[in-house]
Amino acid sequence: MTLPPLPENYKRVLNLINVGGENAITGAEIAKILKIERRAVQEIISHLITQYKIPIIGARLIPHSGYYIPASKAELIDGVKPLKKQVQKEQVRLNVLLNADLESYKLLLKGADERV
Repeated sequence: MTLPPLPENYKRVLNLINVGGENAITGAEIAKILKIERRAVQEIISHLITQYKIPIIGARLIPHSGYYIPASKAELIDGVKPLKKQVQKEQVRLNVLLNADLESYKLLLKGADERV
């Protein structure tokens, strides 16, 4: 499968993402360096992952918070653990919402002060 060429702004973002969690760079740092919005950085990184199949990890853990390309399979597996947990929690939430009774919550409010 042939991938389309990377747009210039995608190349600029990808060029700032280093290999190894210890070299992570935050979205805010990328946005500041490239003078673009953080939301644009997030969208570009999402496309780099999903459309171009680039294994970029987004870590939220201190001291290595930010984006990086894993240096090894072990680092990749470790890096996706929080994402996997998030997906599982979101699946639980989705299931609850899809099976929700739209009236039963009102019973929990019975006797509550309506002005609070």
